[in-house]
Amino acid sequence: MDQIAPLKTFLLVAELRSFALAAKRLGLARSTVSAQIQSLEQELGVALLNRTTRRVSPTADGERFLDRARDILEQLAVLESDFRAQSQRAAGHLNIEMSESIANLLVIPRLSEFVSAHPDVSLRIFLSERTVDLVAEGIDLALCLSHLEDSPYRFRRYAQSHFVLVASPAYLARHGTPRHPDDLERHRAIGFFNDVTGRAWEWIMAKGGEERSISPPEGLTVDNTKAGLTCALAGLGIFQEAEFLVARPLAEGRLVRVLPDWKRAGPYIAALYRPQQPTPPHLRAFIEFLDRVFKPAQATRKRAG
Repeated sequence: MDQIAPLKTFLLVAELRSFALAAKRLGLARSTVSAQIQSLEQELGVALLNRTTRRVSPTADGERFLDRARDILEQLAVLESDFRAQSQRAAGHLNIEMSESIANLLVIPRLSEFVSAHPDVSLRIFLSERTVDLVAEGIDLALCLSHLEDSPYRFRRYAQSHFVLVASPAYLARHGTPRHPDDLERHRAIGFFNDVTGRAWEWIMAKGGEERSISPPEGLTVDNTKAGLTCALAGLGIFQEAEFLVARPLAEGRLVRVLPDWKRAGPYIAALYRPQQPTPPHLRAFIEFLDRVFKPAQATRKRAG
């Protein structure tokens, strides 16, 4: 490979019939170009160029060498092109861990776009709401809700979630509509199970500079977002969930905001992946797919910021 640069230099000098023009084209000093040619001639043991004060031309040996050098460089260009194309082709296997709620609502409905565009990439998708150790579990990318504090991974942040309280119109018709957070103690709650404490997560709500923390009344607790949403739609109580996950039933009138002036900022929707340089093409392709999926959310976040 040490001879590639002198070969290219010789080819250019022979074609341009000038050391000065070749040096200008290559962005090198004329002395550097001359030294490269002399070194090549010494290696070969023959003179490749006739040099006069007015012109430069290949010798007979130089003409033969020129033809072979041109063939070698053309073959090398094809070889480099083939390997570059292969290194950029998205192919291989990806283990993807996704929050079940985000996957089913936002990603999987559009997954055919990725599969059609990258048929040589195989996917294994795991759905859960837990924190994942990417390295220990062999996960290439995790799409989850994360605060991203002290994350050891690279990440792509898409949008911040906000948690709101919702209930079905039928539930509110039977039990009344809360007007203040204190009223929640007299209502039925659909709690979300905290596997650390063994109890339901507290409902934290903020309005202006005021923040309230309410322990949902015991009664019904779930450990799955879809189950909680189904319970809320069935009129079983008030449920706190990320706003983007309840946007459709709210728009359709199947759910109603409770205490609409109260909500809390939650974690970000983020894609976490291990630091690799460069990012493998098939993983980069999946990240770019997620960029397209969450582009509306990113635009909203930029406008809000």
